[in-house]
Amino acid sequence: MGTVTLKDIRIADMNLETLPLLSSLKEQCLSAKAEVCIERAKHITTFLRDRADESEPMEMRYARAVNYFLANKRSLFSDDSLLAGTTTAKAFGAPVYPELTGIYIWPELDTMTNREKNPQILSRTDADELNFNIFPYWMERNILEATRAREGNPPCMKLFERTVFFIASKAGTISHTVPCYRVALEKGLEAIIAEAAQKEQRLAGKGSLSPDEAQQRDFYRAVQIALSGIITYAANLSARAAELARQETDPVRRKNLEAMASVCAQVPAKPARTFREAVNGLWILQIGIHAENINMAMSPGRLDQILYPWYSRDMADGKLTLKEAMELVGCLWLKLNDNTNLVPETSEELFGGAGTVPAVTVGGIDEEGEDAVNDLTYIMLRITELLKTRDPSLNARYYMGKNSVAYRDRVAEVIANTRAVPAFYNDIAAIRTLENQGIATKDARDYAIIGCVELSASGRSYDASSSIMLNLVSALELALYNGTRPVTEEEQIGPATGVAESFQTFEAFWEAFKTQLGCLIGEAVQLNEMMGKTHQEILPTPLLSALFEGPMEKGTDLIFGGARYNSSGATHIGFADTVDSLNAIEKGVFIDRRVTFPELIAALKRDFEGDAALHAYLVNRVPKYGSEDPIAVKNSHNLLRFLYETYQGYTNYRGGKYRPAYWTMTNHAGQGKLSGALPNGRRAYRIFASGITPVSQAAGELAACLNAVGDINVLHIPGGEAFNLKYSAIQGEEDLQKFSAAIEAYFRSGGLHIQFNIMSYEMLLDAKAHPDNYPELLVRVSGYSAYFKDLNEAMKDEIITRTAYDLKTGKAAHFPEEHKGMLPST
Repeated sequence: MGTVTLKDIRIADMNLETLPLLSSLKEQCLSAKAEVCIERAKHITTFLRDRADESEPMEMRYARAVNYFLANKRSLFSDDSLLAGTTTAKAFGAPVYPELTGIYIWPELDTMTNREKNPQILSRTDADELNFNIFPYWMERNILEATRAREGNPPCMKLFERTVFFIASKAGTISHTVPCYRVALEKGLEAIIAEAAQKEQRLAGKGSLSPDEAQQRDFYRAVQIALSGIITYAANLSARAAELARQETDPVRRKNLEAMASVCAQVPAKPARTFREAVNGLWILQIGIHAENINMAMSPGRLDQILYPWYSRDMADGKLTLKEAMELVGCLWLKLNDNTNLVPETSEELFGGAGTVPAVTVGGIDEEGEDAVNDLTYIMLRITELLKTRDPSLNARYYMGKNSVAYRDRVAEVIANTRAVPAFYNDIAAIRTLENQGIATKDARDYAIIGCVELSASGRSYDASSSIMLNLVSALELALYNGTRPVTEEEQIGPATGVAESFQTFEAFWEAFKTQLGCLIGEAVQLNEMMGKTHQEILPTPLLSALFEGPMEKGTDLIFGGARYNSSGATHIGFADTVDSLNAIEKGVFIDRRVTFPELIAALKRDFEGDAALHAYLVNRVPKYGSEDPIAVKNSHNLLRFLYETYQGYTNYRGGKYRPAYWTMTNHAGQGKLSGALPNGRRAYRIFASGITPVSQAAGELAACLNAVGDINVLHIPGGEAFNLKYSAIQGEEDLQKFSAAIEAYFRSGGLHIQFNIMSYEMLLDAKAHPDNYPELLVRVSGYSAYFKDLNEAMKDEIITRTAYDLKTGKAAHFPEEHKGMLPST
């Protein structure tokens, strides 16, 4: 689908002045305050508590609950969007999923409206409904408590609840994946329902069924029930739009409502016939998925490929203009911003500022290995450039030698103009990485991004890419302190692997560190498996399963391994700090013998107080990840290899492998506050580096930094990586060309992913001091975008202190002397 007919790929004549509808909708979107929405929680709870037949399998009960919610969901038309449907009953809603993380706001019902950071408005009436009617039902039925009860509160759960070792995300979500919307748009949900009914009848005709066959029958019944709920919701939207059209006096609004009534009468029940139907049908499917699955990183996939057939036909037939196409894409972008996560105040330090991260992927090659860039690719890039919204998280694929340099340069230009998006992916590296995980080449070529940076074989692979978030520094500290950590004091958490004076070689310490890390991974995997079993028992996903390749053929829900490919993702916090600490121990203790191991431990315990000379040595003289020093290269590669081999040795409850990844959201700020001083010179309770990015101010040479990260074996990072790079400025065509060429050079060195913030230290310091002057300043965090003003203070400081490079000199820009106290090592 690599047909480009646009005369100007920049589409420069289209802007927010010539697209006033999008300008108006954007203003409404940005001004909306987050409100807690209990609509889904109320209907799901009511059905399961009061209406469900307890004798039915849970697959069918949950499908009926989802159907009940969708059938009773309010049909709202509160603005002039060209697309019908809303995720919640609020203009900007935070839906409650009480079976998952929703119940965690119970202690905050009276405070979340007025909390200082990212308040979420909750009415007194809704708070009482949650407090007295909804949460009591789920008190023992949510994933965490159900797992605790079944497993007897195992040690791995107790370790998880400390939060400083690892986060077991299945307590709150599986979610992170990419469904297959193309088939539903081409065939319509009625056809999928008919297919499920036929398969059910075929099984029923066999008479006596085995347990597996009975489960298949129940799955096909559940698919029919759940998908019927989406059709009912679309029909209700159609009826309500028609009703409002009859009442409307404004001819423009009336025409739009009439069009939406017609669209929703067709899709997604029946095949989409036009581009508008395809876009609106896709949006309603996204709403349907969130009726069943939490609104976190459920990513629509390669939209420039999925929607292109309808776009090209309508353009060829004269049924669609470029402006209309841009308005529809822009409306979809803004609709993807109509909801946010429900975040307890206690989670702000770990996830603050994040949206729901629905990732959209554009560009790259198609399943046959040919250039896939088309008109919609450039339309989506232009809409992103104009709207600069937090979501969707846009990701641009680039295949060197297949995609044009003009496309590469255009993506670079959009990054420069937005200062932050899209993220850039190396197709050659990504496809090779997926093939190494057993993904067929054709499927690997059709990969899309999940949420932050995770790779997925679109609609074929159920990835659960956020299953585990593991703090590598916790394992390092356990090795430093013989199985204890400063934050948990003298409690023996890990095995006793040796006190400081027992390590006579770096290799001995490395073995102790691997032992501690391996034990933590084992605990995290064990809890993930336990929670996965709980999901199988009480939270099946027939609606989502029907929109994947595999479940309909197998008669098996996704959570039982129905997808063609299965995996679980484990991402890691504190990678660069851990590598640099290993470098410091090897160089400072065992090579230079600048300090003994017991002396180093003593200095760490007192946060380098009185150890200025040693601290300066550790900060300035030992090898750093992000340079091409052989020690740093060896330790970074060895750590990645150990993690890869360890995780790949486990098979999850759905029959897939664990895939290590390196993206941190804002966890590197929150987790850093819980860690003592480190051998790399980082002071106690300071932020860690993000993703797979070098420590702030540690890599002074841009070329060396790009080479060091690009030299990593991407086969060892099958879950994806977040490499954050910052430039002080990009000014003029010469800078832009240098910027674009540097991206390609990084990809040629083997780099998988790169994302940017184009902003100077001074600009970010001013944005922190005067947030009202920067209401729409978009920054890349670690895999997702956020408005700078919404981040917690620690995360703001981490963004500010990231190394900023001068594009012209290739050197790190000088960090302002008067603000050096912000740096992690000072």
